[in-house]
Amino acid sequence: MRTRTTITTALAAALLTLTGCSSEPEGPADPTKLDDAASLACDDFAHGIKAALTTTARVDLANKVNKWAQDSTTNGIATGGKLLANSSEADPATWQTSSDLFAQACLDAGWDA
Repeated sequence: MRTRTTITTALAAALLTLTGCSSEPEGPADPTKLDDAASLACDDFAHGIKAALTTTARVDLANKVNKWAQDSTTNGIATGGKLLANSSEADPATWQTSSDLFAQACLDAGWDA
């Protein structure tokens, strides 16, 4: 009787594992659509961009945005996050250009304020 219970428990566990695996989406996510990481990066960017007036504030914002952006598979988000990070200590015109490019990547992916 004990062996039968053990086998039944093992089969139930295996079935739950297989069911969990089959609920995973098939194939890669659509890179033209906003994924969760991109949404968080775009939200953080939108909430912090107006206050990013100093180099320190730009670096802080770029680090916050880039933390999420690097986990995204949405077109332009990871690259845009790196660009923000690389330009955060540059002159204001370079920062503005990278900010505009990141914002456009968010909008192109369907992000909405």
